[in-house]
Amino acid sequence: KMKKLELYGLSKGGNHSVYYIEKRKIFLEYFREFLHKLGFKKHITATELLRLLGDSDNNYSAKKYSSKLYQDKYFYFDNKEYKIDVFFGKSQIIVSIFSVNDKQEEITNKFFEFCDFKN
Repeated sequence: KMKKLELYGLSKGGNHSVYYIEKRKIFLEYFREFLHKLGFKKHITATELLRLLGDSDNNYSAKKYSSKLYQDKYFYFDNKEYKIDVFFGKSQIIVSIFSVNDKQEEITNKFFEFCDFKN
């Protein structure tokens, strides 16, 4: 079983949540799974999140992951229920989620499947 990422902080209000997460390579895989659980299409999320690592033909081994490759990068995902902004900073990742309905508890529970609060 893979080690969970550290969740540095979160803020919730109404239909909006923001999560501050440890920046590590495994985030890409965890977050892709998280998006799939929210109903996003697997092919679209993989292509978007991993495009910095390779070419458009899904050859993701073309480049080795590096923290700098995913620095000051912004991604946006939306579907019928969610609008999600993901920003890769220098030392952490910020995920901002707007939902059509108040689903903050459900979303946070999904985050805790791959994140733990930092002690």
